[in-house]
Amino acid sequence: MAHPLQPCWWFSIAGDVLFGCGAAQRIGLEARQRGFRRALVVCDPQIVSAGLLDRIRAPLVEEGLACHVFDGGAPEPSTEIVEAAVGAAQQVNPDVIIGLGGGSNLDVAKVAAAVCAHGGRAADYFGEQRVPGPGLPVIAVPTTAGTGSEVTAVAIIEDTARRLKLAVASPYLMPRLAIVDPLLTLTCPPKVTAESGIDALVHAVEAYTVINHAALAPPNDVRPQFSGKQPIADLLAARAIRLVGRHLRTAVYQPRNLRAREGMHLAALLAGMAFNSAGLGAAHALQYPVGARTHTSHGLGTGLLLPYVVAHLLPANPKAFARVAAWLGERVAGLSDVDAAARCVEALQRLKREIGLPMRLREIGIQEAQLRPMAEQAATYQRLLRLSPRPLAVDDLEAILRSAY
Repeated sequence: MAHPLQPCWWFSIAGDVLFGCGAAQRIGLEARQRGFRRALVVCDPQIVSAGLLDRIRAPLVEEGLACHVFDGGAPEPSTEIVEAAVGAAQQVNPDVIIGLGGGSNLDVAKVAAAVCAHGGRAADYFGEQRVPGPGLPVIAVPTTAGTGSEVTAVAIIEDTARRLKLAVASPYLMPRLAIVDPLLTLTCPPKVTAESGIDALVHAVEAYTVINHAALAPPNDVRPQFSGKQPIADLLAARAIRLVGRHLRTAVYQPRNLRAREGMHLAALLAGMAFNSAGLGAAHALQYPVGARTHTSHGLGTGLLLPYVVAHLLPANPKAFARVAAWLGERVAGLSDVDAAARCVEALQRLKREIGLPMRLREIGIQEAQLRPMAEQAATYQRLLRLSPRPLAVDDLEAILRSAY
């Protein structure tokens, strides 16, 4: 009996994930067992001054690896920084690149690894499927709980020439190993904890509420970057949302609380796994022009925008947003799906306020005259907007920005 063909979906993660307090102490052993002998660590001055570089370098040296350092990372990485990291790699010829720090350093490491292997310049790889093959192996060691870059196939880099934040997206960017050690987040400042933590929540909420994979119908000969809502990503996103709701406030105000740090590091990891396959949406598309104009962090922008995006999308899938509200601790028993979904917006706004994030775009320097141009720029990010559960034209994006203004 013939069966109708059903739409397929993808799910993929990093080669290996090592999670737990003290996991970073194993990096030398893990690197040696994989045959690595020369490592380039990509980090930044803050990582060095916090003593986190030494906690990675010592076990590498103990296992006999030559350990070289590029500490030119920055919070909002650019093509120039990637080129500098590539130059450092060319001088020492590493067989593994280690990204140490927030998502910015991990993204630099991932793109530099591709450029080292295939030549050209960082800007040559912007877009989907532009990396022709495997790059140098990457070990990702996050020191913030937010981006999930340690388990994703995407890196966000500012194109210095065009002053735009653009994505390099390819399965070949996936780290060979992710070492996720909550102890490395204990020195993370409260502001960074809040902004990176809310970004993890945005990843999970958007991954859970994107359009269903069956509605995307990608071409048979192309593997899409994102495959839409699907069962494995749903499970991961749901768990991540619960963890953020339970632990983010404590991690911000009790930075030495290891249980909260562990919960947030796990949330960021799971949310990264979820969106890497399911996808993201309008909060990210809108953040790119907002971040470019204000030079605020990625997490601050996505977190600020998320409640206004959710409010616009509620009619498209109230059941899903009602579940998110419940996972964030809202009492929704007995409410209709529409009323329960409205509680999701309230929960997100309350969380923003309680962890000290700005509530409105005007608070971070956006001018009203900038709203339409930002909406027009955001509309070009169709790799994200095509996943929205509700179609979003320029006028819709401007309406979201005005509600956030």
